[in-house]
Amino acid sequence: MARKSGNPLLTETTATPSEMAKFTQYALDVFNIQTPDLHDAKQVESAIRAYFLRCEQAQIRPGNLGLYASLGMSKQDVNNVITGKSKSKASLESIDLIKKAQRAMSAFRESLAMEGKINPVSYIFMGKNFDHLSDVQQVELTAKQAQEASLSPDEIQKQLEQDIPIDIE
Repeated sequence: MARKSGNPLLTETTATPSEMAKFTQYALDVFNIQTPDLHDAKQVESAIRAYFLRCEQAQIRPGNLGLYASLGMSKQDVNNVITGKSKSKASLESIDLIKKAQRAMSAFRESLAMEGKINPVSYIFMGKNFDHLSDVQQVELTAKQAQEASLSPDEIQKQLEQDIPIDIE
């Protein structure tokens, strides 16, 4: 692809005619695949392997959305199947295979990022969208045991008397 900008964060690219032909053929390959039965783990595994092989043969980087399309699914469909929200549930073996493929994609992106082959901003975006990564710190607060539980009724009464302001008029 030809670059039009020197700034890698603001790169605008144009695909060459041969690249467009390659991408179009790849899209047709994904479009024409036979959707596997999600209850049949062997079909799911075969579809996943075929997707990775298509990418290798076409010399195109695999991606989650292409992987999901090879299973006849969208990102939301995959999420629904994995979380059990789908009406058409997949077998547990199939779900495990999909998760394994997702981990492979995550490791692939990480490797590309570590080698400087993809833009760090792109990697962060994909990590948040596909790998459940987050740059938000999660803090868990737990309440201490209620102080009153360890005090006797007389001690609570004394504490209340100390905490209540008395109007002296």
